[in-house]
Amino acid sequence: MAIDDLKSDAARIIIQELNELILKLKDKDLKISSWYGCFDLSDDTASFERINRGLHYKPIESSVDDKNFPWFLYWEIVWIIIHAEFKTHHKVLDLGGSSSLFSYYLASKGLDVTTVDLQENLVENANNVALSMGWNLKNHVMDMRSLSFNHQFDHITSICVYEHIPMYVRVEINKHIKERLVPGGRFSITFDYKNPSRFARISSPDDVFEQFIRPSGLKIRGNVVFQDAGTNYLFHPFYHSSTPWKYKIDQVKQHNFNLLDLFKKKKSNDYTFGALFLEKK
Repeated sequence: MAIDDLKSDAARIIIQELNELILKLKDKDLKISSWYGCFDLSDDTASFERINRGLHYKPIESSVDDKNFPWFLYWEIVWIIIHAEFKTHHKVLDLGGSSSLFSYYLASKGLDVTTVDLQENLVENANNVALSMGWNLKNHVMDMRSLSFNHQFDHITSICVYEHIPMYVRVEINKHIKERLVPGGRFSITFDYKNPSRFARISSPDDVFEQFIRPSGLKIRGNVVFQDAGTNYLFHPFYHSSTPWKYKIDQVKQHNFNLLDLFKKKKSNDYTFGALFLEKK
């Protein structure tokens, strides 16, 4: 991920369309889930969400609601839209994206979109929004491990969901992605890359290969080896000086960080986002 990726003509067009969609839904009093997967983020600059945005975070000038949608989310959506090559007749399954700006954007462009999520409030809200907007958008409370659809999809997508799932579960989910895709169907995802928490554990090209590419049996589109742009934009709250000790100790007890990490302070950002594009042959 690089902020300069948003400077291309294609990226600028998508950003403008996202902005227009956000304003249109706000005008109708319809809710969009924030980049943190919830509604109504706090204005508190000391909140974990704000700390997570990284040291010296700056919004992009064109953003119409940076409070809920920082430029990272724009990058994820732009990068997937540019490289997945969606067509208006395509059927899309979005994993963990109910009420998301991404699923709304696809639906607003005329695609047949289905989302699954475990958060009932996000699913219920998304169905209400779909009805209000007249979109072909269906949302289900469903576990990604137990998808119950009797048809295949042209695309399966997921925006920064996998790092919140235990690694062994990720692998099991990815073993069944291929059977859910039509021939030539595409699997396009984004995820935390180099997140220092042991729970995330996507920190090298080998991790990407072993957790996603190998179990899926799908062909890589683009770079054969995952490429790290080299710039970290996000900061894990665990290392921030204002983070409560209780949170830090709980993270150590959960084996997400080492005991010695309790006393570590960082002066630079930890991690970034990555994207992966695969295809069924």
